[in-house]
Amino acid sequence: MSKVENKIASAISRREFLSVTAAASGAALLASCAPAATAAPTVAATVAAVEPTKAVSDETYVWLGAVTAIAFWIDGQTGFYGACDALGVKGEYLGPVEYDAVAQLKVLEELIARKPAGIMIFPADDQSLNEPLKRAMAAGIPVIVVNHDVNDPSARYGFVGPDNFGVGVIGGRYTVEYMKGAGKVAFMTTTNPAHQLRMEGYKSVFADYPDIEIVAEVDEKSDPAYGLTVATQLIQSHPDLTMIIGVDATAGAATARALKETGTAGKIQCVAMDRDDDMLPYIEDGTILATMAQNSVLEEWMATHYLYWLKHNTVPAFPDWEAAGAPQVPGITDTGVTVVNKDNVKFFYHT
Repeated sequence: MSKVENKIASAISRREFLSVTAAASGAALLASCAPAATAAPTVAATVAAVEPTKAVSDETYVWLGAVTAIAFWIDGQTGFYGACDALGVKGEYLGPVEYDAVAQLKVLEELIARKPAGIMIFPADDQSLNEPLKRAMAAGIPVIVVNHDVNDPSARYGFVGPDNFGVGVIGGRYTVEYMKGAGKVAFMTTTNPAHQLRMEGYKSVFADYPDIEIVAEVDEKSDPAYGLTVATQLIQSHPDLTMIIGVDATAGAATARALKETGTAGKIQCVAMDRDDDMLPYIEDGTILATMAQNSVLEEWMATHYLYWLKHNTVPAFPDWEAAGAPQVPGITDTGVTVVNKDNVKFFYHT
């Protein structure tokens, strides 16, 4: 087995472990914090790859996520729990294992009743959570949104994450340069608003190149197995593709496997998203041209500190920022992306 194949096999095993760990332990985690009369939706526990916090305070900050079983969130948990350790507080990671806005809303309602020190949230839906988030703030719970913003800025004190449209613009420019302004393109995406924004960013760049044709947009549901199936179907339906673009963390590896299995690797290229370990070896061997990697450790590190600042009125601008109506955190913090290709991919593996 080659070095690249070894890395792929190792990463796949790790992804399977994370998925099983999350599914098996999730219900028990929420049951420990939910009212007894409330049925607990499936949620993910902290995965084993992240060390528990070294809290010196009983203060608990909660990160409410979505599609929590995928490996993408490992970096965010490193940032979240690292910040909790640095601040001497407790951290708790919750959320539905799939994109389930209804389940996430239910967990949020339970969190508001618990009144944690702060809530950091990656919203499964950018609209339905606005009112409960406002109620959380009215109850004195600081709220920071990460990775993809809600559509009402008054429903949070700040957003920390990438400009998702801008991510698509960066990826689009990189793709156009490789394609020399001509060819057929297809997208591997989901219905998640963040992924849709990235796709729109790509399209905004392609609009200036009449010889670039978008032939398909495929919903791969952030599911590695399903992604492999639909990527294979996509390649078979459009054998003259120049490029497949993945705008979420699971699409890149799924596309690369499909390219390998159909014998089209090297004939059709791929630009991916994020830095999952099972995808990076495909950059090394040339199956994937590049990926747009979010700075996820920084994202959750900063967001957790913002929550702490708000909870403790840390920034000395006002005796009471709430009374002044001037929350002392940036309304938007763009953590950006890094283009990862053969030149720098070795730095992005998780050790």
